[in-house]
Amino acid sequence: MRNNLAITKSVAALQVAYEELAGRSAGIPGMALVHGYTGAGKTTAITWLVNRTEGVYVRAMRTWTPNTMLRKIMAELQAAGMGRNADMVDHIVTALQESNRPLFVDEADYLLKDGDMIETLRDIHDLSGVPVVMVGMEGIEKRLNARPQLARRISHWVEFLRSDLADARDIARATCEVQVDDELLQRLHQEAGGSVGLMVVGLARIEQLARANGWAAIDAEQWGARKLFIGQRGV
Repeated sequence: MRNNLAITKSVAALQVAYEELAGRSAGIPGMALVHGYTGAGKTTAITWLVNRTEGVYVRAMRTWTPNTMLRKIMAELQAAGMGRNADMVDHIVTALQESNRPLFVDEADYLLKDGDMIETLRDIHDLSGVPVVMVGMEGIEKRLNARPQLARRISHWVEFLRSDLADARDIARATCEVQVDDELLQRLHQEAGGSVGLMVVGLARIEQLARANGWAAIDAEQWGARKLFIGQRGV
């Protein structure tokens, strides 16, 4: 399997949203929320965008406090933590302004348990002026709307939707090193329920069978009754 990112409709929407954030006019909010169900491909897409933009990336955890969040961001900026949160905010803001690097916070759902964390992130956004991209699970958008001070700073809401068949074809072309017949690809898409993560798992199994048999291409008849995912009934 190739370690390539397929430019699905959701990935394309993320790309456009970030470009608009980065090129926004003064006074326009610079935060984005990327949300969607598990398996939608958010993490893969965000990793691609972080690498492309040289972004500062942190993953929130259930045990985080404002101090923990700030120390993690400081570490990504290659700076030692400080005793006072206010001092770390000042350092982070200055470092982001000087480097013009965007900030990405994955698993942002955890931030919503603590109003101080949300307000601290809002301060970093307001003072630094760099794009701040939060990534969360399906439903986080509703919870954020209950916090109007933060929600009004989010100018781009990007939902990662279940992929359609055209997306599935793009995923197969980008990642699979054997040609997959369209009938088999349609079966994969249907059984995966449009989940990008499951489709990649299924494509890996399809490619493994084709390689084991020396096939450059594989169709539904060759695949037969084999299961595409562990736990399914079949061969």
